[in-house]
Amino acid sequence: MKKIFFLLLCAYACSMAAEGDNEASSVISFSTTFLDSAGNYFFTYPTAMPDQAALQELQKNFVTQRFGKHPFSTKDIAVSLSYYKEQNKDIEILKDQVSFPLPGIVQFVTYYYLYSPGAAHGENGSKVGLYTLADGKKIDLKSIFTKGSEKSVIQLIIKEFLKMQNLQRLDDYSYTKKESDFTPINVMISELGMDFIYPTYKLAPHFAGEQKIFLPWDTLKLYLNKQSVVYQKLKF
Repeated sequence: MKKIFFLLLCAYACSMAAEGDNEASSVISFSTTFLDSAGNYFFTYPTAMPDQAALQELQKNFVTQRFGKHPFSTKDIAVSLSYYKEQNKDIEILKDQVSFPLPGIVQFVTYYYLYSPGAAHGENGSKVGLYTLADGKKIDLKSIFTKGSEKSVIQLIIKEFLKMQNLQRLDDYSYTKKESDFTPINVMISELGMDFIYPTYKLAPHFAGEQKIFLPWDTLKLYLNKQSVVYQKLKF
């Protein structure tokens, strides 16, 4: 049996303080588990928060995002990594990235390379998860926008995409003419706005890779759900 190199590194501790927030002055720590000495296969996950229930929920969500819905546990991440690697030899995880785009919100991004047997090319991709520090729960994409606003948001995305392509109409774009292909499925947020991320082949051919379409919050404001945790952290 191959030796498993297990190394826990306290990556960083980040204080998140926001006026009026319950999570003000709270501290969250992350550790990184490496499966091999070269550091080629690893997983970054939360290890310490004042609220233990929130920590357990956040850990569960990080594990689910990284590994899928499998019976893995943060109690022995190295074993989970080893098993996952053996079961998913067509997926190479390139890196994990943790950030705090808005007060009280943690953003977890996993970048990967996927090669399916028999495919002409492999493809790079990413998974993004947004979670609240207050309770560790996942922020559902649909909850960020008002009910019934999906078509309007899609139109904004298409308009910006066509601008990027120097085109006037979707009919002029050769790869896809389906508005439904622009339905938001993966997003990354910042203080400035939202990146709508589409996997390779969805909106463009392989050589173009993932497509990112950025829209500022001011452009999206009309369609944002004022009750959502994201809206409440924004400053308009």
